[in-house]
Amino acid sequence: MMIKICFIIHGKSTNKVSLSGKLKKTFDANNFIVKIIETEYASHAILLTESVVNEGFTIIVACGGDGTLNEVVNGVMNVGNESVKVCLLPNGSGNDFAKTIIPTQTIESLKEAILTGSIKKIDVGLATFKDKNGQQASRYYINITDVGIGGVIAKELFYASRFFGATLTYQYFILKNFITYRPQNIIVKGDDFVYESKVMNFCAANGKFFGSGLGIAPEAKVDDGLIEAVAIGDVNLIDYFLNFPKIKRCERLTHKAVKYFKSKSLSFESESANTPIDMDGEFVGYLPMSITVKHKSINFIV
Repeated sequence: MMIKICFIIHGKSTNKVSLSGKLKKTFDANNFIVKIIETEYASHAILLTESVVNEGFTIIVACGGDGTLNEVVNGVMNVGNESVKVCLLPNGSGNDFAKTIIPTQTIESLKEAILTGSIKKIDVGLATFKDKNGQQASRYYINITDVGIGGVIAKELFYASRFFGATLTYQYFILKNFITYRPQNIIVKGDDFVYESKVMNFCAANGKFFGSGLGIAPEAKVDDGLIEAVAIGDVNLIDYFLNFPKIKRCERLTHKAVKYFKSKSLSFESESANTPIDMDGEFVGYLPMSITVKHKSINFIV
């Protein structure tokens, strides 16, 4: 039986031509019906995924980073075809979700995983919020959604050059905003907790890493049906430097301003009308926001 597989490549990838050639060479026509598409604009991968799933493609491979994977997941969830399998071939700038899920790292290992049927059912979060134009919107996320300084950084990164690479660029914006950002007072309600305080950042994590390798949610699991909620209160730049080694090692922090919770759902409110949201590395809109977990709703090839 022929396997219908579609590779969606981020259109701005510097290696997209060579990557496309290697994919065509590896996935020969004897075993696969192959389609390779490049994205042309933001959210294009959502529409492309919906289209190819409706065409009967059963495996969708996101060839990019967290943003490309987010769009592919949204396309699959929007169509609602439970037989579709998703895979990640890390080819982006941050690749944070890859650090949690440990996907296939090479084209050859990807082919082997597909042929052997190595599948893990994983959770996604469904967030409802105000989009950039102030209209109500809903979107799925697979890694981390956060509010506060993370949202500000995501907004600035959208317009920034990454000439020095994702990690250095992200660290620059972290340091810059630790100096200029003023923590916002937010109220977060979970299944069995209410958190109200000024926060530098509040993360709703499915994966462990964000911000190009920062292990903010050490106890997050992608298949437990729970959000790992991490509140980072009114901390300063010195706190960040002192705790940076632990964050890079993805270790739990012991700081009075850092709190950890687990919940199946979260709701966010803010005293500010423009508290920004970062979703899988992209600026998507503003609070208020509600999040629920869709348990084991994605078939992920690992």
